[in-house]
Amino acid sequence: MSRFRYSILPRICLIFSILVLLSGLWVLWLSLGRPMPTIALACRQAETASLLPHGRTAARGSIRYQVTTWRPEAWLARRYGDDVRVYSFSRVYGVFWEEPWLEFYAPDSDFVAFPADATLISISERSYAVTPMAVCDLPDAARLEADVIWLGDWEDDPAAAVAERGVTAELTHAGDCIWVGPALSISGPDDPGGSMVDGSVIVCCRAYDAEGNLLAVYDPTAG
Repeated sequence: MSRFRYSILPRICLIFSILVLLSGLWVLWLSLGRPMPTIALACRQAETASLLPHGRTAARGSIRYQVTTWRPEAWLARRYGDDVRVYSFSRVYGVFWEEPWLEFYAPDSDFVAFPADATLISISERSYAVTPMAVCDLPDAARLEADVIWLGDWEDDPAAAVAERGVTAELTHAGDCIWVGPALSISGPDDPGGSMVDGSVIVCCRAYDAEGNLLAVYDPTAG
């Protein structure tokens, strides 16, 4: 009886305490959205949950906006054969990474541009923060230039709007087929409805070769 009290029982209590602690950590992990210690693991977890094959990382980088609200801190581009998906990631308590948001999906496209993580900073000042990105598989592309704009649904002349208030930026080759520009601040026009809801951020992009010859134009407002 004394052997059970002084030897076996403490071990049983220790094992039970460990099981309770592990169960509590498991519940906490689930309540936080199943965060992972690295971006790669968080991305693989999201791929598995979406029944996607595990892709190949094409490029990655950080997101830095001068705003006080919570924002994603990193992005990751993954290749799935000819398809590309760009994800954004946020930290949990500065240690783990949450399940990513899908920012853009480019299915088998040689040249497409898009705004990664476009963020409304101020409705009163009609301003957005945005990071322009592009997927460019053109073999001769040496330089990419983008015009970024917030375009209202009521505007019937996109070219004039781009010329009037579009912000032009040079995109840098980040790896594989991924090009990324700097974080930009863009402004929208006066909205007849009084807000900046009826519209979207668009990116028009031009690809040039090493001699400066225009190779291709991506313009989502055309046609």
